[in-house]
Amino acid sequence: MNKTALGLVCLGAFLTSALVLASPAAPAQGTVRAFNVRGHGFAFSPGRIEVQKDDIVKITFTAVDIPHSFSMDGPYRVAKRASAGQTVTFEFRASGSERFYCNLTQDERCKGMHGELVVK
Repeated sequence: MNKTALGLVCLGAFLTSALVLASPAAPAQGTVRAFNVRGHGFAFSPGRIEVQKDDIVKITFTAVDIPHSFSMDGPYRVAKRASAGQTVTFEFRASGSERFYCNLTQDERCKGMHGELVVK
């Protein structure tokens, strides 16, 4: 093998190893979990959502009868409002369990409208 061919082989090996070392590790991917949540009669249905840590949670929220909101505090900081008959969709990565609730004050019964996101 001549010097030029040997140099090209060494250069190719070097570039290949440099690419492998420079490639960032892929981030952990969670499963996409989709839920249809309805606000109706001052209750959420379903009232409990169970997912695994790092799952991507996709919520399609519909306010069936009157305006409602889907709100969560903590790391999620979600506050989505929907008028009667309206649907909103949003998503987030599950990091911990949290309560969700309706934060509208149009009726005293809204204060009792809550559910639970359970992250296992």
